[in-house]
Amino acid sequence: MDKIETMKRFIAVAQTGSFTQASNQLGVPKSAISTSVSRLEEHLQTRLLRRSTRQVSLTEAGERYLSHSQRLIDELEGLENQFQRESNELSGVIKVDMPSRFFSTVLAPNLHEWFELHPKTQLRLVGADYRIDLIKERIDCVIRGGVLEDSNLVARHLGSIEMVNCVSPSYVEKHGLPTQLDELHKHFVVDYSPDQSIAASGFEYVKNSKTYFVSTQSLISVSTTDAYLSACLSGLGIIQLPKWGVQEQIAKGELIEVLSDYVCKPMTMSVLYESRHQQPRRIREFIDWISSLFERMSHNKKETNL
Repeated sequence: MDKIETMKRFIAVAQTGSFTQASNQLGVPKSAISTSVSRLEEHLQTRLLRRSTRQVSLTEAGERYLSHSQRLIDELEGLENQFQRESNELSGVIKVDMPSRFFSTVLAPNLHEWFELHPKTQLRLVGADYRIDLIKERIDCVIRGGVLEDSNLVARHLGSIEMVNCVSPSYVEKHGLPTQLDELHKHFVVDYSPDQSIAASGFEYVKNSKTYFVSTQSLISVSTTDAYLSACLSGLGIIQLPKWGVQEQIAKGELIEVLSDYVCKPMTMSVLYESRHQQPRRIREFIDWISSLFERMSHNKKETNL
């Protein structure tokens, strides 16, 4: 029995309260997670978890074991970090979460650079568009756009992305091309609600440094950035999203830029991570790399517009 791996699997089950979620988090079959925990209990000769059809909870012994095992794993990561400081070669898994469109348009096309520098690292992408608990999910860092909620996480500003309003040719064919704000009452927007909350449908724009909101109709509400773009491409409404992510579709005529004088404010992008005294070097350097990538892309964009 690999005691360290078994310990990590137990911690994942304890933190998520679910064998299924632990399986998704670690990328390991659910049956393997269950077998590991059962063998651990047999080895310790005590029950660590209470299992039911609805939930998994810790026994008193499980709570004690969780506390000690978490401390041990943190110490091991600190030891690994100490030796990695003495070596130029990074290794290990980096677990990161970001909006799916950010990954496909910004990170994925440039990841070869990171792996050329650090071929022994592995990236595990969660890809959730909603707010998640870094500590509970054991995620190293997340990338988010927009205004950040107060939290105990460290936030590092990456920069801002220019926004654009778009519709598809099929939308124009059915509803016409919106050219003025007073026409929006007869148009539709695609609602984006990553936390699945119900919000008023509307079109946002900035004028004289003030943000205004025009109420509009909506046919569909989505919770992921991929679905947001897909809904627009399918002719279901106007969307407002980073220009970086749709330049190719605009160039091909798959999307049409509209109301260019009424654009919402640029989207602020940030990377968030848990403040840990002995954060592994691979995490620090990955965050530095993302920051430098964003800065380089922003600089290239400015030069293109000159």
